[in-house]
Amino acid sequence: MAFTGGVINLVALMKIETPGRTVMMCDAGFVYWGADLYDCIDPMFGTISAAESFEEKTGDEAPGGKVTFLPPSSAAGIALNDPALQGSRMRFWLGEYDTATGRIVGTPEQTADLAIDTSTIRAGRGSRAVDIEFESAAKRLFMVMRGNALNDRFQQACYPGELGMANATGMPRSTAWGAATPNT
Repeated sequence: MAFTGGVINLVALMKIETPGRTVMMCDAGFVYWGADLYDCIDPMFGTISAAESFEEKTGDEAPGGKVTFLPPSSAAGIALNDPALQGSRMRFWLGEYDTATGRIVGTPEQTADLAIDTSTIRAGRGSRAVDIEFESAAKRLFMVMRGNALNDRFQQACYPGELGMANATGMPRSTAWGAATPNT
């Protein structure tokens, strides 16, 4: 990002790619980046109330943080708690804008490329907020796959419509397919 002029006008940009649509927000007012409009308010997400700084982690923890949104209605707040949003890509940039044109100058610097992890609704008398926690996509590297599950849900995920495990409930013990028999 190359700064120009005597005064530096910075803007933080956020883009969330949900299954239904793309949300583009900035920290105040509105600004154009190319043909895209980044606004400080969204019909579903509302406005940004607070944002934790991203934390780098060590060991077996992935970087992450939290953004608090103030949704415009209860229905919008409930929509932000939709499990389908989990895993949606969130990207953040820091850029410079021209106050005369309302457009981004140059190319903003990307500061984070993350994914939505969890959301928590906080409601009180006359207030509502939704905390959306996010984490690095690298967290998937920490997942340990211990074998396939012997249940209908996993079977349907691999072979949609195959009902061979549909009535396999109440089994005393399941053994993962293809796993070595434990030495006892």
